[in-house]
Amino acid sequence: MLHQLLFLALYLGLMPLVLVSPFVGVLIYDWIDYLPPGDIYSASLLSNYLSLTIGVLTFFVWLLREDKTVPRPLSVMMLMAALLIWMNITWLFALVPWAGQFKWDRTIKVIGFAILTAQMLSTRVRLEAFVWAFVLAAAYFAVPSAIKVIVSGNSGGIHDGDVVAGGYASFFGDRVTLSVVLAMTLPFALYLARWPTLCPPRWLRFAKPVMLGVAASCLLASIGTFARTALITMGVTLFMLGIRSQRKIIGPLAVVATVLVLYMVAPEDWFGRMDTLRDYHQDASAMGRIDAWKWAWSFGLHHPILGGGFGVFVLDAGSITGKAGWLEAHNIFFEILAEHGFVGLGLFCGLIIAIYRSCATVQKRVRGHEELTWMADLARATQVAVVAFVIGGSFVSIASNPFLYMLAGITIGIRSLVEHELAPARSWLRMPARAVPQPAE
Repeated sequence: MLHQLLFLALYLGLMPLVLVSPFVGVLIYDWIDYLPPGDIYSASLLSNYLSLTIGVLTFFVWLLREDKTVPRPLSVMMLMAALLIWMNITWLFALVPWAGQFKWDRTIKVIGFAILTAQMLSTRVRLEAFVWAFVLAAAYFAVPSAIKVIVSGNSGGIHDGDVVAGGYASFFGDRVTLSVVLAMTLPFALYLARWPTLCPPRWLRFAKPVMLGVAASCLLASIGTFARTALITMGVTLFMLGIRSQRKIIGPLAVVATVLVLYMVAPEDWFGRMDTLRDYHQDASAMGRIDAWKWAWSFGLHHPILGGGFGVFVLDAGSITGKAGWLEAHNIFFEILAEHGFVGLGLFCGLIIAIYRSCATVQKRVRGHEELTWMADLARATQVAVVAFVIGGSFVSIASNPFLYMLAGITIGIRSLVEHELAPARSWLRMPARAVPQPAE
């Protein structure tokens, strides 16, 4: 009961600040999404309505108080909106609506609020605060998990249940989902280590070592998940950080040194788990994934336009070798294909490509502008996180989680700031000021 009261006191104490700035509502909403009160603070009282309340309040305050401008790039915003609309259309024709009700409700809120958030990421302060919220939420799981890996040494393992995981009511999910989140967090932690501006001046000297510590915790915690997805996703993330580093020699060397250290501290059982990648055809878990992908592809071919709607994967029951029940997609692309058809898959892939290309555009546009170097670094971190999402998402169903749409919001925020700094944008609600004729002298 004490946990509930303390949480509600903080929640209610922050709500009036939303009336001052709706962006405070964005941070509170993300805080509740990443660290659900019932899962983290044992505060289950009214927990189902806390995020809804803050979301509605944030929307109306934004509607009344914030300036409305055309977001850049418009393609990213339109693809998010189109995907949201298409998901609602496929939901109208869902084959098993009783199985997809929860996922539909959650996904619509995720994408809808992401669109609203993207409209408000209009300043460097807001962008950085948004990144801080994600990194600190991930650190809540990463830091204790890293300590657990260090303390346990070479003991424990997946067969003993000695693994790290996120909150099961959180979007950070189980150990496999958490491994993807940790890989996505790594480039943003490194960005904040270099460009912290929200910390008080006397704390700035601590920001870099703290964020480097969070980055190291993400690496160690990924080992503690004992997820094969972690090996692939974190490996690709480190490779991307090495080749995209501005320091062409030190960057790759630092990545190699990091890999060697991780190799030395990894438990013996971890190596045994990773060795199953070579004989995946003898692993029931791996073959179950492949069977689910085959089922999703076949289903998509038979329902190419609308798919089957949310919850359609309950129909694969009995089709998976050695499993009487049903399996989820275990892949973001097959997840979208089976649920929303090839149209939804095209919109989803288009969004991923648009995010990556827009970040590349930001880096080109700010070249030669030293004062905007931070934008290039944030765009680069976003690109690495997109790659981590795609690689990790190839083995876990996280298409409806907020991660991709969070990256879309950051992309829109950076690009809009670049356009404002280098070519000021016009408001779409206000007419441009007319020149006032001056009397002749």
